[in-house]
Amino acid sequence: MDKPRWLGQLVWSPAQTIRNLDTTKILPGTGIYAFTSDSGALTAGNALYIGKADGARQTLRTRIGAYLRRFAAYPGGRPSRHRGMERLAQYYGTHAGLLYVRWTGVVVARDIEGSLIDLFDPRFNNKDEHRHGFADDESIPDDLLYTWP
Repeated sequence: MDKPRWLGQLVWSPAQTIRNLDTTKILPGTGIYAFTSDSGALTAGNALYIGKADGARQTLRTRIGAYLRRFAAYPGGRPSRHRGMERLAQYYGTHAGLLYVRWTGVVVARDIEGSLIDLFDPRFNNKDEHRHGFADDESIPDDLLYTWP
């Protein structure tokens, strides 16, 4: 299967294990994050959850930080109403050393998220909630992408 053109435009951070994650290295803007079962390239085989920080009240740093707080409290603490977060917390409870996260900066996070979910079919995403923003032969305009040093 050919990969969509827009996928090659995304510049992902290196995958980092949740145990050693330095949150100051997370982008302070909008974007997409992906939790995976290994540190290899993002694939349908290792994708656990793909989410977005769309800037309304979220940045990648605050959004990923919310997951980290839930993981730290699991199995205790107050359960989240976010089903994907709870499923990841459960996974983390039994596979702590095998949960990785990576992120990419995009202004159109909502559109890209749906397309990535469709492409990678992550285990813990609810596929019915997301829209698809880019056709396989489309490119993302450069002014909608950014990276962090």
